[in-house]
Amino acid sequence: MKNKMNSLIFLFCNIILLSCDKNELPKFNELNSTRVIAMTTPTPEVSPTDSVTITPVISDVNSAVALTDSAQTCVDLGVAYGVTPTCDGNPTKVVIHTNRTLTLPGIVSNWTGNADAFVVTIPSALIIFTGRSAAEQFNGVNYLVEYILKNSSGTEIRSFRRIVVSNKTPKNTNPVITDIFSNGVTMTTLPLGLKVNLSSDLGLTSSENYQVQDFNNVVTTANELLSVTWMITDGKTKFFRSDVGQTNEYTGPDAAPTGRSAYVFAIARDNRGGVTVIKRQF
Repeated sequence: MKNKMNSLIFLFCNIILLSCDKNELPKFNELNSTRVIAMTTPTPEVSPTDSVTITPVISDVNSAVALTDSAQTCVDLGVAYGVTPTCDGNPTKVVIHTNRTLTLPGIVSNWTGNADAFVVTIPSALIIFTGRSAAEQFNGVNYLVEYILKNSSGTEIRSFRRIVVSNKTPKNTNPVITDIFSNGVTMTTLPLGLKVNLSSDLGLTSSENYQVQDFNNVVTTANELLSVTWMITDGKTKFFRSDVGQTNEYTGPDAAPTGRSAYVFAIARDNRGGVTVIKRQF
């Protein structure tokens, strides 16, 4: 009976996965509530004892009069394996700041864009590499940055990102993206009531070759995977993610929003933790 029940659960889960393409999930990319869009850093892969500047990219277009944030860090105990992504109770936890009043992106920007940055110091090799194999030290150990954003209405959002700490060179760099295109040209206006094709200048040349070491100390070469996630405050997109060279259909709102700007974000990511965010404000 137990085996039969497990089989039914497995079948049901597969039906759900097959019927809902991840690119078609509704409203994931609509910025109509308090959100942490990304946490960027110029150095997505670092060495022990390095200093890392973290810039949260946030949005709260509808409710924020004021925002505060908190940040803490710790050695990742296994988020990728199901461990809750928090530093609470972690013996390596370091509190960066608590309930800091934000000045950026500010009311003029509708609290949407880059928030105030903060600096994280990576622990020494003795701490972060303790108990790690040579392969793990080469490929990278994750250092967790936990970020808590709270608006003046009491809404609290928790987010995290992982900084890769390794002893190899060269290290990963962020994807190169500088522009958002509407029907092939730089996007400068909001297409009210119109459908356009969004794209970016992220190219395959931004995909880096990198080395991976297995537990037999054999090193092989791999190539990064790149994608763009689209986030919007108004209108709708056909997909929330696109690959390099792909377009994404965007339908603008019938009218411009009242009392605030409209925003379109393109977030370029690689599969090693690199992130670059481009914002357009209309």
